[in-house]
This record gives sequence, C-alpha cells and structure tokens, in this order.
Amino acid sequence: MSIAFPVEVAGIDLMGKRFSERTKTTTVSRYGCCLPLPRMLQSDQSIEVRRIGTNEIAVARVVAPMGVQTEGRLYGVETRESCEGLWGIRFSSAFYEKLLDNLQDGMSSNREREATYWNEGAKRLAAFSEADFTHAGFSDGFSEEEVLGKECGESILACVDEAGKALSDDGGPIEGVVQDRDSAVAEFYLRHKRGYRSPVSVRALPIRNSAGNIVGAVEVFSDSTVKLKFNKRVTELEQLAFRDPLTGLPNRRYIELKVEHGLQDHQRLGRLYGLLMFDLDHFKQVNDSHGHEAGDAMLKAIGTNVSRGLRPDDVVGRWGGEEFLVLAPDVDALTLGDLAERCRVLIAESSVEAGSSRVSVTASIGATVLIHSDNASSVISRADELMYQSKHTGRDRTTVG
Repeated sequence: MSIAFPVEVAGIDLMGKRFSERTKTTTVSRYGCCLPLPRMLQSDQSIEVRRIGTNEIAVARVVAPMGVQTEGRLYGVETRESCEGLWGIRFSSAFYEKLLDNLQDGMSSNREREATYWNEGAKRLAAFSEADFTHAGFSDGFSEEEVLGKECGESILACVDEAGKALSDDGGPIEGVVQDRDSAVAEFYLRHKRGYRSPVSVRALPIRNSAGNIVGAVEVFSDSTVKLKFNKRVTELEQLAFRDPLTGLPNRRYIELKVEHGLQDHQRLGRLYGLLMFDLDHFKQVNDSHGHEAGDAMLKAIGTNVSRGLRPDDVVGRWGGEEFLVLAPDVDALTLGDLAERCRVLIAESSVEAGSSRVSVTASIGATVLIHSDNASSVISRADELMYQSKHTGRDRTTVG
C-alpha cells in the first residue's frame, strides 16, 4: 500500500556508525515497508523503526536494497510481528486478494508447498509467450482448478532450475521459508500449459498468524524472459564496448565510468574507495628480447593473476599499453596499501614461457584513496604521479598518497 508515513530509523550503517535518520515510507504492509535512507545498509541487519508522532516502535530486518532515489537508497524491510499497530491500519485478506489480482507479477500463496491462491498474474506467466499473446488469451494458461492443492514440483508446473533439477528434490525457496527463514530468492523455469519452459524469478516470503507463527508462504513470480534477453545483449555489447580484446579485462572506457560511479557513491553516501595504477617495469625489453607474442602473453597472464588474486568486488582493468588500473571499494589507506602489495607480489610471481626460458617482470604501483573534492581526472592523475614516484625511487615498489 503506497503511504508516506514519517518515520525515524535507527541502527548501524555499513561503516559501523550508529545513526538515527528521519524519512518517509514509500509503501507499507502488514509485515514491513519500503523506505529510503541516505546511508548504506546490508541485507539481514536489524534496524529500529518508529512512526513519528506516536509511541509505536518496531524492530525490523533489512531484506535487500531496492535501488536509488533522490532521498537515498531504497530498502525493503520486514518485521516478525504485525505492523498494524505501527501504521494504524487493519489489513484485510479481501483487500490483499484484490491487490494481488491486479498485480502484473504472478503470485501464488502456499501452505506446506501446496498452492492455495493463484492470481491472474500467475495465470499469465504460465499462459503465454509472444505467440500466445497473438493467437490466444489467458484461457490457454493453467486455471486455478488445475493448480490449487498441487505442489510446484508436481507434474502440473514441473518447476526446474537451470540444471534441470526438479524443485521437488529440495523444496525450493518455499521449503526454506516455512522452516523459519525470513525470505528466499530463486531463479527457475516453470512449465507452460503448452509444454515449453518459462523462465521466472521468484521471491518467497513467510505468512504469519497473529501469534507470529509461520502458517504458510507466498511466492512472487516475475517473468524473466525479457531480463534474460537483456542480460545476454548487455553481455554481448559489454564485450564489444568495455573489454580489452587482448587481456579480456575491462578497458579504459569502462574503468573511467567505474571511477565516476565510485566518486558519486563516495560523495553522496560516504563509501570509501581506493585506486591503484601500476606500470610494468622495463616491459619494452620483453618485447625487444623475446618478441611481441611473449609480451602479449605476459600482459594476459598478469591481468588474469591480478584479477583472480584480489577481492571479488575489486575492478581490474587495462588502462593502456602496460598500464593497469584497480578500483577497490570499502578500503582505507592502510587496506589499500596491503592490496597494492598483494598486486606487486602477484605480478612479480607471474611468468610466461619465451623459447627455452621463462620471463617475468615487476611493477611500480601508485595508490590513493578517493576524496570528496576529487573528479575522475584528478584521482587518476594522482595515482599516476604516485606510480611514477615508485619508478623514480627504484621500481618494484608501492607509493601510497
């Protein structure tokens, strides 16, 4: 239900700082709400929500970030107890059934993994592809009579994951939710009445009675067809526009965009970022002595070893020639210096065959943290200057500044 209630939210943000912020809900429900905050929170953390102007307070759990608005990051939060007292609203099942029937995303309510509610959106997901839309109506999909009382894994829907494993083997997201998990998310394929598979995203949430006990679950289905096509196309375009053809790493254009995004994140939300620039020492000698084939192999080996050796969220890209850039989130100067040293060691230990011998190189590294007054050009230039300080003081070293 879209209602803007003024609330005060208290907790600890991603940086470990205690906060208390005033904001307004965007939607409310019996067991939670959505609200924007100008802070970064992590999934599953606890927060306290107080409705301003009342003494009503609820302890809630952050389900997941849901995007960015002008007021900050939008979060979905849920509570174990009913929020009817917090919002001053009585939620009726008849109201929710009308609401569910008018949603585009299909939903089915389950108890012990058996369907007990099957709305028009769910019929639509199991009803038509583009061809069905042209040649048939919703009547081609599974009706309530065909689905109600059946488990997802039974023959009527025959839900399977990408590997073809039936959800009936482990219960799928519903099983975890009814076993006292707060929520679950999965991607799978359900069977259309005409026999083909429809890709769907599903989020399962618990249904609780007035005593707070789980009595069932609700699954929210979303058609993934467009998303899968979009992701495939994005991947193809990314390979063309943002990948270095030799190393397969992100190219200069992509790295510049990521640095700009990191600066926006830092300036708006205070998230810390660090930048590393490294240049391979005496790399020209490798090309001159062993040929460009050995030089290319060295660039690829170093790119692979560094990207695999750093953290999953660190972005490693080829800046040009024998220069590379690394954007590292959630680091201070000390942690950034440790990452730089890890890069230096990974590079020094990389080697490739060149005839009857193996060739290796070292690197000079410049490391700096993003500051509020930076732009992309200034922070990259600073990392570049620090990298040249490493070269001028003997190479194979790191300079942090």
